[in-house]
Amino acid sequence: MTGVASSTVAQDVSTLRVEILYTGGTFGMVDGGDGLRPRAGIGGEIADLIDAYTDRFGIPVEFRYHELERVIDSADADPGTARRIAERVRAGLGATPPDGVIVIHGTDTMAYAGARIAFELHDIPVPVVLTGAQIPLGLPASDAADNLMLALNSIATQPAAGVFIAFGSTLHPAVRASKRSCDGYDGFTAVRPLSPPRTPVTHPVAARAGESSPPVGLFTVFPGMDTDLLDAALRIYHGGVVLECYGAGTMPVSEATVTAIGKATERGTPVVAITHCDSGTVDLGRYQPGRALLAVGAIGGGDMTREAALAKLAHLAGLGLPAAELRRWMTTNLLGELTD
Repeated sequence: MTGVASSTVAQDVSTLRVEILYTGGTFGMVDGGDGLRPRAGIGGEIADLIDAYTDRFGIPVEFRYHELERVIDSADADPGTARRIAERVRAGLGATPPDGVIVIHGTDTMAYAGARIAFELHDIPVPVVLTGAQIPLGLPASDAADNLMLALNSIATQPAAGVFIAFGSTLHPAVRASKRSCDGYDGFTAVRPLSPPRTPVTHPVAARAGESSPPVGLFTVFPGMDTDLLDAALRIYHGGVVLECYGAGTMPVSEATVTAIGKATERGTPVVAITHCDSGTVDLGRYQPGRALLAVGAIGGGDMTREAALAKLAHLAGLGLPAAELRRWMTTNLLGELTD
């Protein structure tokens, strides 16, 4: 499943019950004279769009609308934003869960947030669909209304539990999605298919309750990179670093680079190698540079996207798992984010 068109609705749906959480993003922005900025209080406009959906498709919708305490441009998302959204979603399910939850989110970090929310909410029984817009609601050629209707249709026609991104004309699994256009209506893609685990997986649980999540980061290798820069990243993001490598998992491997990664893993900082390519998988045993990474404790991230790898690492780091356990779960396919 790289993406599923969702342009029709089920004919036997009598009433659709949804929770809607608005977090900000382009969807509801206005131009304050200094560029587009987030706007709160769009519940009335959402209600009008819901009425339009019912008129168009003949399906009544019962919905509850919520906003974050502070709606934001998703570029301002901090390390805890996605986790807080997941907590709000879980808290809003109640004793009788709705048919689905829609999260209206900015596009810039939607793939990162969607992947993190997927890991945080792996056990909830209803679909969670993220959507947003490239052009704000009310402006000419806005895609906001169409994307909200796509999200509603996605819940009506594909009610399986999971976290998805509904955008343009397609429903994408969040753990495989990436933003690929800053202005096109089909702004997201899933270049690798969702590959659900062949057998049911019991997800890891927190080893230490009540602790704050350690910071994790993403570092992209490039020709001429300075080892001091990588070393700084490994120290700042002591919860773990996703290392976006060339091809099958190669990078410049000077003695200083290998030493920096080795010292980080000895300190308990996991280093996960992924590929910057849109297809294929990391194989650290194939080339000498990859073997050097493997020898000092790097973890092969398979074919995970940067968004899914970072989200999964942050989720696991937040559980306080011992190094060996984190390595095992990082290389275990939990939600289809990783080809077995």
